[in-house]
Amino acid sequence: MSRLEATVPEARMDQVSHLEEELGLSKSQIVDEALSLFFKTVMELKQGWRIAFLDTDTQRVREFTSPALTQVEWAARRERIVLSDADFDRTRKLLENPPGPTPALKEAVARRNKRKHRKQE
Repeated sequence: MSRLEATVPEARMDQVSHLEEELGLSKSQIVDEALSLFFKTVMELKQGWRIAFLDTDTQRVREFTSPALTQVEWAARRERIVLSDADFDRTRKLLENPPGPTPALKEAVARRNKRKHRKQE
């Protein structure tokens, strides 16, 4: 058995205390479970999987992420992009002087704004 010392925000400690009472677990059991889940999640992310919650009634999926998991995912999918000199120059020019929005983009923004307006009513 090893000992672990950690500093967590007060709000997180309150959540741990709540879980202790609700589930009848010790802080050590909660931390062990959390680390186990985190380790499994990192291993799955490296294989291209994501963690999600599934509503068994509606089959809706709610994806879960955190800053640390996002970092792992980005690192696992890091790619090197090599451009020719001509493509690099073209890309730089587009970034420095981007073209205006296309008609399709303007239509998409208008539809989004309409939906957003309807939700607010």
